[in-house]
Amino acid sequence: MIIMMYTQCKEVDGSWKKSTSEQGLSYRSFYPDDYAEGKKLPLILFLHGAGERGNDNEKQLVHIAPILSSPEVQEKNPCILVFPQCPEEDYWAHVNTVGGEWSVKVSDTPTPAMGKVISILDKLLQDPQVDKSRIYISGLSMGGFGTFDLLSRRPEVFAAAIPICGGADTTKVDRYTHVPIWNFHGAMDPVVSVDFSQQFISNYIEHGGIPRYTEYHDGEHNVWTRAYEEEELLPWLFSQKK
Repeated sequence: MIIMMYTQCKEVDGSWKKSTSEQGLSYRSFYPDDYAEGKKLPLILFLHGAGERGNDNEKQLVHIAPILSSPEVQEKNPCILVFPQCPEEDYWAHVNTVGGEWSVKVSDTPTPAMGKVISILDKLLQDPQVDKSRIYISGLSMGGFGTFDLLSRRPEVFAAAIPICGGADTTKVDRYTHVPIWNFHGAMDPVVSVDFSQQFISNYIEHGGIPRYTEYHDGEHNVWTRAYEEEELLPWLFSQKK
């Protein structure tokens, strides 16, 4: 199994695996029974928010992981899940958070944490059981920023993306307008302004992309569970292929 390429790997919580990459980044991965049977499977890489940073390799599973690894989802759409954990002092993307307000910093190099995520992704791409035509990226809040950042750095890898309450470096949007995106944000978000998503959508369309966008008019920051409970979301995601 591809997870054997990494150090300190052991099984926990049933099908979830607890690992540390060769570059020292903690991550959790889920392999359904279909993997043991030798089947090719889609893969979802999920980036958590700032509140789940640390080194316990636990907190990043608080949101969305229970939904995606549930029997209901896995029976209908078996898939590999990978949830890395960002260290406390780092971010998935270059951002400013002065005064509690988030903004994007333009940078051609990834953050240390994102660089390690890219290394994990490159290892996963060596696994013959990963369906290279169905690799998806998603993230919430800080992970929403990270989703856009990784799309700009590796646009050829992903078949679709689900950023939630994040923000993009709009100077790089033209790199991934071919990638289907369903973006979510709460109109009343007090942490990451909805302006980020509105500006992204405008830029994405301007460069020829055709996004899906859901803005919850009564939503604040924590709209991620609401987004993943949208009836059409997962059928849309798993239907996307490169």
